[in-house]
Amino acid sequence: MDILDFIWNDILIGPIMNGLIVIAHAVDDNYGVAIILFTLIVRVITYPLTLRQLRATRGMQEMQPRMQEIQKKYKDPKRRQEELMKVYREAGFNPLGCLWPLLVQMPIWIALYQVLRRTLGDTPEQLLRLSSDLYDWAYITSAIPINRDFLFFDLGSSSLEQSLPLAILVGVTAYIQQKVSTARMGPRDERSESMNRTMLWMMPFMFGFFTLQVPAGLGLYWLVTSIFTILTSYYYYFYRQGLKWSWKWLLSSEPLPAPAAAAAATANGATVAVAATVETGDSNTDAQPSEPQAERPQRRQASAARRRRQRRRRANRSR
Repeated sequence: MDILDFIWNDILIGPIMNGLIVIAHAVDDNYGVAIILFTLIVRVITYPLTLRQLRATRGMQEMQPRMQEIQKKYKDPKRRQEELMKVYREAGFNPLGCLWPLLVQMPIWIALYQVLRRTLGDTPEQLLRLSSDLYDWAYITSAIPINRDFLFFDLGSSSLEQSLPLAILVGVTAYIQQKVSTARMGPRDERSESMNRTMLWMMPFMFGFFTLQVPAGLGLYWLVTSIFTILTSYYYYFYRQGLKWSWKWLLSSEPLPAPAAAAAATANGATVAVAATVETGDSNTDAQPSEPQAERPQRRQASAARRRRQRRRRANRSR
């Protein structure tokens, strides 16, 4: 227990608490700005785990067709699980890759909750306990007491009047984060569609409810985290792959539109097909550029047969 207390208090809570006070003192004693900067620092440090999560999510989405085939082909749960694990190994996919950022964030959430309760206390007993937790550095001790106000709410309060606007913002950004993070093209099976729909609405309500129960400073941390995740997900899922999104899509359950690059390639392919048809000299109006590839040889053969019959008729008339 002594080792766990040392790890929790001296390695996690102590550095977070003193680091927040140092940042706040450096930005004109603004504790809200300090929480925002602390959140960005944590997200940058854990970005390799976030990138791994994004890749794992994308890999799961790309394997959906094969997973659906396995579920339809194998009725035995054991055999189905074996085949799924084989697909995971072939693709180099690790299902735990989606969980690492959450596992890292959980201790930080709990530690930040305790830090806010200690640093933003307004009673003499809380201030006395805080003084024993701070590092013996004049730059830190001179920043006490901490200013609790930031914008329109009290960072240490969890009252409904103070936290309701922040809870709404947290819920909205959590919804957008979940929508962008699970975005994918193509059809989805009924099971995954139901799970995605449940998570899409459950996560915003859950985080919004939690924001009403904890100090507003922790809700601010969740808000900035969601915004950062939305931006990174947009860059990875949309910008790099040429995808477009709209507010109408955010409020619907429709899959993503096709990438702009794929649409351009399709248009270029149709243009090349039309040009190739013109170059063959086949001026028969029955052959349309948009007809299926399998029907074009039959059209050409029929046209050639008609031309042969016409030549035979002209030869007979000349005799």
